[in-house]
Amino acid sequence: MIPDKYKTYRNPPGAVPDGVFVDITISFDIDTGITDIKNVYLAVIYNDNNNQNKIYVMKKTSLDSVYSYNLEVSKGLYFYWFEIEYQNGKKEYIYKNNNTQKWQITVYDKNFKTPDLFKGGIIYHIFVDRFAKSDSWKPEVREGFYLHESISETPFYKSDKNDDVYGGNLMGIIEKLDYLKELNVDIIYLSPVFEANSNHKYNIADYTKIDGMFGDDKIFDELIEQAKKRGIKIILDGVFNHTGDDSVYFNRYGRYKSLGAYQSKASEYYDWYNFNDWDNNRDDYECWWGVKSLPSVKKDQPVFRAYICGVNGIIEKWLKRGIAGYRIDVADELSDRMLKGINKAVKETSPDNIIIGEVWEDASNKVAYGQRRHYLLGNQLDSVMNYPLKEAIINYLRTGNSQAMSEVMDMITENYPKQSIDCLMNIIGTHDTMRILTALGMGSESFTDDKNIMAESKLSPNERTNGIFLLKAAVLMQMTLPGIPCIYYGDEAGLEGYGDPFNRRFFPWDNIDENIHDFYKKICRVRKENINIFAEGEYKLVREKSGLFCYKRYKRNKGIKNGGEIYAYINLSDNPYSLDLSGSKNSKDIFISLLNGEIITELKAKSYDLFV
Repeated sequence: MIPDKYKTYRNPPGAVPDGVFVDITISFDIDTGITDIKNVYLAVIYNDNNNQNKIYVMKKTSLDSVYSYNLEVSKGLYFYWFEIEYQNGKKEYIYKNNNTQKWQITVYDKNFKTPDLFKGGIIYHIFVDRFAKSDSWKPEVREGFYLHESISETPFYKSDKNDDVYGGNLMGIIEKLDYLKELNVDIIYLSPVFEANSNHKYNIADYTKIDGMFGDDKIFDELIEQAKKRGIKIILDGVFNHTGDDSVYFNRYGRYKSLGAYQSKASEYYDWYNFNDWDNNRDDYECWWGVKSLPSVKKDQPVFRAYICGVNGIIEKWLKRGIAGYRIDVADELSDRMLKGINKAVKETSPDNIIIGEVWEDASNKVAYGQRRHYLLGNQLDSVMNYPLKEAIINYLRTGNSQAMSEVMDMITENYPKQSIDCLMNIIGTHDTMRILTALGMGSESFTDDKNIMAESKLSPNERTNGIFLLKAAVLMQMTLPGIPCIYYGDEAGLEGYGDPFNRRFFPWDNIDENIHDFYKKICRVRKENINIFAEGEYKLVREKSGLFCYKRYKRNKGIKNGGEIYAYINLSDNPYSLDLSGSKNSKDIFISLLNGEIITELKAKSYDLFV
């Protein structure tokens, strides 16, 4: 971190639109004896151009200890640090921390907007085969699949097959829409629904068809219609990096009537794929992470890009059927050109549609395959899945490291455009990760995210009790920090599960943990009742110390000094901390905390001792 003798400021803070001036300031504490400064320089790198970094002489302000520079910025990324030149010729370099990390300015297209209709909402992620069955739809169990006799059976662990199914389907989801509405869900995010020869459907066989195990076009349309009647939007999983080897396009096993790329160079799909030596070894082709059942597609191949993103393409087809956007699978694998094509197809259908990318790191400065990505600068993604927040919450609740929690929130608020922050998919568990209850309940000596862990391994009664308490803390944070919380189906029912496939058990409709479920309903209701603040309200850290993490969300409305504030706190330490709210005069203030596992939402006093 910066030594106490230096303080830095930036106005405006956070990410900014292109064409503005950013005032960058550094001040020195004269009490430390710094009096022999000759010059202060601002060193800047623009868009990774290390060979042409620029040095600007900072201007001394009316205060001798304060220097500033007004930097005009253009779309892209700026990285900067300070260089101090002393009278004796000595130089000192000031970075963001002791690891020579530079400060970052994210500069986005001034026309970049994200859809307001999603902000403040709640997403519910459904893994279709494992959520709900309906007796009115008999699933098409194709050859090679195994249908479980009971939804309580444990998923099979198979490293490559993924061929055991439970019969969850779209009609089952329709029949559970009222359950989701009672939970105050606004958006359903569906795992892939297109025909594919697996239970997860990420190995797409035909982008144009609803999988027969799930339903058909008529049932899909009914899902859209019934959800819309309840004010619920549907977004789909966009899997555009690869197809299945068992597909219309590749057709490795000859299951389909089409002439696939694996079968002939004359196939209309041959140029979609990269064969290293088709003539001598057709099995030597590029695939996702070496998984042969997932042959990679050349995303910039014009015919494929037009098939997905073009006029009357796949994206437009399903948007016109009534979906409200896409979550983009493995966005890192897609080129800038492909992402721009997806954006164009989605936004031209309606600017109110959303695009959320699967990115596991800081999406503002991500480098993938040697290329700096531009996800959040405009014309690509609206926002991303918030994996950094997920990891920070779990780490904080397991270790009490509130400083690391605060640093991740600083990273997000400093680096991401505000319009993207408001649309972040705030996850605490997904189909790719350990169930949140398991992650928080496990003892530290046994903590692992190894998907090979024994299926029958479950939390002990004591671990589950502790896990439930920490789960409530995680959900409180998920529901109140900036972004859109995304509930992974079954988390609200108390499902446990280690890695894939044990984190994909069927929803326990006859064995819902009412303690957990009631908590979800309460905190979701609090969020809904204060949507004006949670939709676009600001975030501010109130206090962080030794396990205490207290913050507020607030909204300033035109003509009103303060449009409302919501305080939230978690205290994992053994020490009480006092939160003084005596200066607050707004009757809309709400104080959200956990006390013995219950939500406290009334501001009954002006000072609180912060115990959990």
